[in-house]
Amino acid sequence: MLKNALIFAVAALVIGFSAPEFFPERLAAPAASKLRAAAPLAPAATETATATAAEPGYREASIAADAVGQFHTNALIEGQEVEVMIDTGATMVALSADTAARLGVVVDPAAPKLRTHTASGDSFVSPVVLKQISLGSIYMNDVQAWVMAPGAGTANLLGASFLKRLAAVEQRDGVLVLKQ
Repeated sequence: MLKNALIFAVAALVIGFSAPEFFPERLAAPAASKLRAAAPLAPAATETATATAAEPGYREASIAADAVGQFHTNALIEGQEVEVMIDTGATMVALSADTAARLGVVVDPAAPKLRTHTASGDSFVSPVVLKQISLGSIYMNDVQAWVMAPGAGTANLLGASFLKRLAAVEQRDGVLVLKQ
């Protein structure tokens, strides 16, 4: 009897942990453990997140995919407009050194630099906390982020440190729908 209960418990745990593989449409977008960098699109190809008719109790923003399936939009970071790519594979929100300087984001020189691997190769980043990020009708305070080293690229990524705090991240017919 105890043996059967133990087998049932182990089976339930295995199914619970592997359920994401069987029901991917029920999940938020996947998050990878590595930061991926990408070159930003020309400003003409950038779309602004639009507020959509959300389910009751949710704020929602929708971003249409560009020609190569990436989601670029403008967000307000620290009250200023910033072109970002929504990157479900990025661990953190990542700002280029130039963008961080323009926003007045101060990197603590005494804080340790972290080594990360990007699509452009290995790089060093400085951890910071952004006071506010707004994307359409979605807003969030105290978001953990990285400031990339100077020369590490110009892309600004909206990664998992923002996305994982949302109620849902869904892709429908080439449109990324974010719910808060």
